Amino acid sequence: MQSKMSLFNKEMVLQVGRNVGWISVIYFLALFFAIPLRIMMLYSGENYRDFMPVERLFDFNFAIQFIMFITVPVVMAIFLYRFLHVKQAADLIHSLPLKREQIFHFYTMTGFVFLIIPVILIGLTTAIIHSVYDLNLYFELQDIFRWTGIVVIFNAVFYLSGVFVAMVTGISVVQGVLTYIMLLFPAGFTLLIIYNLGLMLYGFPSDYYQIRNIEYLSPISHLTILEGQSISVKAVLLYSVFVLVSYVLSLFIYKKRKIEAASEAIAFNSLKVVFKYGVAFCMMLLGGMYFDAMQNKFGWLIFGYTAGGIIGYFAAEMVLQKSWRVFGKLKGLGYFAIAMAVLVLITQAFAPYEKMVPALDEIRSVTYANHIYMDPDDRLARKPLYEQENIEAVRKFHESIINSEKMNEQGMESQEFALFIYELKNGDKLVRQYTIDRFDYEPQMREIFESLEYKHAHQPIFKMNTDEITSIRINKHITDSPLTITDEEKINQAIAILKKEIEQEPFSIDYYSKGNTSSIEIMSGINDYDHIELKRSYKSFLGWLEENDRLKEAIVTPDDIDYIVVTNDSIEQEQFKEYPEEEIINRIMNDKQALKLSEHDQVLSAIETQVMDGLMKRRILLFSFTKQGITKRFVHLVIKMYQLYQGAF
Repeated sequence: MQSKMSLFNKEMVLQVGRNVGWISVIYFLALFFAIPLRIMMLYSGENYRDFMPVERLFDFNFAIQFIMFITVPVVMAIFLYRFLHVKQAADLIHSLPLKREQIFHFYTMTGFVFLIIPVILIGLTTAIIHSVYDLNLYFELQDIFRWTGIVVIFNAVFYLSGVFVAMVTGISVVQGVLTYIMLLFPAGFTLLIIYNLGLMLYGFPSDYYQIRNIEYLSPISHLTILEGQSISVKAVLLYSVFVLVSYVLSLFIYKKRKIEAASEAIAFNSLKVVFKYGVAFCMMLLGGMYFDAMQNKFGWLIFGYTAGGIIGYFAAEMVLQKSWRVFGKLKGLGYFAIAMAVLVLITQAFAPYEKMVPALDEIRSVTYANHIYMDPDDRLARKPLYEQENIEAVRKFHESIINSEKMNEQGMESQEFALFIYELKNGDKLVRQYTIDRFDYEPQMREIFESLEYKHAHQPIFKMNTDEITSIRINKHITDSPLTITDEEKINQAIAILKKEIEQEPFSIDYYSKGNTSSIEIMSGINDYDHIELKRSYKSFLGWLEENDRLKEAIVTPDDIDYIVVTNDSIEQEQFKEYPEEEIINRIMNDKQALKLSEHDQVLSAIETQVMDGLMKRRILLFSFTKQGITKRFVHLVIKMYQLYQGAF
């Protein structure tokens, strides 16, 4: 007959306390060290007024908090349900005159209480310290309550995940590993799928999707960003639903679980197949991803897929069989290989996806960019184009990339990212990305880049509010004293001239301009900067600087340089950074092939013909010796310089 004894009695609670109470103590001490003690150390001294306010309690020793939040709940679940994984303990517990749901409710709820008691105590302790030290200026009581609530929610998510995994495995070590795999799985598996689709489908925007809030798919990765931002109400609701569903599913699985499953890696035979082939599939994707990222060669990609799948399959077999003698089980591996071959064939049916370009009359706007911004609302993010002429130009550019698939998959001298985002009139969005060599598409890019709409949509200077600009600094990178303009009238004049220069600027396929490489830094607000290269083609702006007697402060002139030494590239860029300046100078001066330029015309010619270009096949080095040290420039052997230096090497 079923006993009416209550499981929630003092003896049983004490028994659980002896098993997991030490975890609560360690949890409390770690959090006390991270938050209350840290607060007292900061704000009890005489210099406490020097500290800035904090936005949230996660700002205090976040690394310690993070480690505790992701480990303690899982460890609690492991030790709490240790009895399921030891045959003698499982037989003892299940011999009690209690229903399984009673056992589950007691252990799960009691463990959760032991888990959140330290969190609540830390919250109360911090509130007392806040009141005693009168810390309203630095953080408020509601920050403490918010921290407590967020921590309880994440503790519940990690804890119930551990409880759920405890029901499907019979080994505590496997429970711990599978718990973290489960917590990371949504984000990790999504990343693997997105990355590998980018390898399989030409034009699939894997990079675009990888930065679209993928960190929110895993509570662990989500927790890492709480130091810098708050949690949303939507996330709280989703986590609450996850906790409830995990609780119900754990109870359901526990009631179906056999006592004999103790010491089994996976407690249910039906899940063993899922586990084995799931591990093999994920390892296959991971292997392909790794070798593509490291080698970027088709042969290595195939090797990565093959090696990853084989390793994953046999590793899963070893876990299930608890033995390394599994290499004779090749039948299942053969089935897996056939299934993957079929999957590859299925991806070939996506040819319409790879060739798709929306019709002009279907497009509301299009964004073309060579860089992805995490926040599309970022002030510097590329803006859409709406003019029909420009939309059609982008479409033609896109079509030419599609038609040149084989060429784009070969090695490139100059790789560039190309992203197309179409906003369609029916509300849909079509996104494609490619890696191209920009030199192969100069006519198409010229048509886009020289349009006023594109320049206004892409150049930061057109997105600024001139009234908010506080200063303009021009740095010629050869002295420590940049030209600074703070006069409001001069700022307005400079910005107006620069806008006209950019609007009239012709497209150049080469990123690296020739001649002076001064940079313009425009500051608006406190820490908001925008940079523009001061090109020699900006004649109106250079003329404006000369009219105001500021040109020599803005660009490098022969008067800034004592002499220039031209040498070959036996001194690598990394060596230039590592070696002391004196050693570099000695090496240059002892180079018998080096050429010293000190005449005004020679120095001027070197300045005007230098090109900052990391892609050239033949290069020389210019070392400019000034009173403040040396500077280095990579330069093309352009005709004018070649005639000047042809006898030097």
